[in-house]
Amino acid sequence: MKFAIIGGNAQALLLAHLLKKEGDVQLIITNEEQAAELNAHGLIYGTEQQQIAVYNDFEQVDPDAYIFITVHSDELPPILRLLKIRRPSNPLVFVQQGMLYIEKARLLAHRQIAVATLDCDAVKINAHEINYSKTPQLSLGVLKGEPAQFEVLTNVGHMAVQWTEDIESRLFEQLLRDSLINPLTALMKIEKGRLITDPNAYELFRNLYNELYLAFPEIESLQPIERVAAYCASRPEEISSMLADRMAGDSMDVDGLMLYILQISKLDLPLFKAFYHLLKTVEEN
Repeated sequence: MKFAIIGGNAQALLLAHLLKKEGDVQLIITNEEQAAELNAHGLIYGTEQQQIAVYNDFEQVDPDAYIFITVHSDELPPILRLLKIRRPSNPLVFVQQGMLYIEKARLLAHRQIAVATLDCDAVKINAHEINYSKTPQLSLGVLKGEPAQFEVLTNVGHMAVQWTEDIESRLFEQLLRDSLINPLTALMKIEKGRLITDPNAYELFRNLYNELYLAFPEIESLQPIERVAAYCASRPEEISSMLADRMAGDSMDVDGLMLYILQISKLDLPLFKAFYHLLKTVEEN
């Protein structure tokens, strides 16, 4: 199989590393400095070094490749325009935070579009080096097109791939969970486990859950607080994807995760909104 991955964040590099074991991989990175580092040193995980073709534009993307889009929401509009012009027929797989991108993706003229969530503990150490310790979990489903076009991806090795019939429901469930974990861990620079064991962090976590419950009562059945707490407790030293981006000096994609919640909520969310603006300030500085 052939793959093209757009993005240079931790998830993009992890996908490049894993999919390189399955076939041909191209990385499309607009950051010329990072692209040069990857071309010079290869993609490194532990003692393993992989030489991956890295480009700054779409001209070199194979017309038969599955294109994985991992860039954050602020980088997405120009990427979508280029995909429309340069690669109008490739099957697309969006691997994004949150759900802010869904309508934009649905409006693309591409006939085959899937979306996925990637649950992993990947950390970007520098421009060309990553680290992770757990088997990545990919939940995948069709947004537009034929499932058969993407079901072949469930057979890739080195990560657990789960096919999801109602992917938008799965995305919303994860959005609720990540909206509780990512903002708090990124702001306080703490691991997921400490969100539960630190009394002050847990108090913020509990208050945020209660606020989201008022706006989205379905959270009680989709993501009960006990389940979210157990998820964090089972990963005591794991950092969230938002904190991983902050530590790497990358965009945290605060809008991608949090703005959608603020837009669809019928109630004001003062605590969630305060965290949103705090993180936007951190991100801009």
